[in-house]
Amino acid sequence: MYAFTTQACSALVHKFDANICSSLNPSETEPSTHSPIRNSNKIKNEIRREEVQNTEIIVSSDISTSSEEQRETTMGNKALKEKRKKANFTELTDNQIEILISSTNFSAEQIREWHQNFIRDYPSGKLDRKQFIEVYRKFYLQGNATNFCSLAFKAFDKDKNGIIDFNEFLTAIVLTMSSELKDRLDLAFSMYDINDNGSLDKKELTEIIKLIYEVNGKRKLKQDLKPQDLAHMIIDKFDIDGDRKLSRQEFIDGCLKDSQLRRLLTP
Repeated sequence: MYAFTTQACSALVHKFDANICSSLNPSETEPSTHSPIRNSNKIKNEIRREEVQNTEIIVSSDISTSSEEQRETTMGNKALKEKRKKANFTELTDNQIEILISSTNFSAEQIREWHQNFIRDYPSGKLDRKQFIEVYRKFYLQGNATNFCSLAFKAFDKDKNGIIDFNEFLTAIVLTMSSELKDRLDLAFSMYDINDNGSLDKKELTEIIKLIYEVNGKRKLKQDLKPQDLAHMIIDKFDIDGDRKLSRQEFIDGCLKDSQLRRLLTP
């Protein structure tokens, strides 16, 4: 898998080098009487009614305030969503550059150059899932990589908004091209953790291995073990705590110790 990724990155780098986001209304019925006791009761009743009405006004006010706050919150959320929809993905701010400098090995000048070429190829400043897959699967010409590329899209779409922006794109390039094996294995785990629960079970591994087989076409891999058998073997070898699942660390450590499985599982 790593060989294909290296080829893919080289092709991508060459491609870009060449081109250089209701109040209540109680009915008021008064007893008709002139007796002192009843008049006293009448006064008491009037006081009670006033207290009830005051309470109702307060409650009504609270409900109104609560409803208003809910409306403001809803409007705020809508405004935030609209703002995200209208975000200018074609801009490259100084803050973005500073963040990318700290997270990549690129200089500000190199980042601006990458951005210029990225916008030239993708004028909207973003790639949706379909666009990403169309580009990424060209790096795996020997097999069917569409489903595998969907996993890559999920891993690279860090904010889960359904698009790959320039920051995510450049970060993906850096991770894929990284000479640090642990970085690539960390990326692999993020891709393979289909349900995002921080672990890989046999079912997930089986599905991943099926996709890897698809990507590699007719190449013989690990003596062509069935995906479920290979997944079982990997868990047996990598699972340290005996929970029959692989944590991120168990996955990385296991791959570092087994070169053959590492070559298979590293994207």
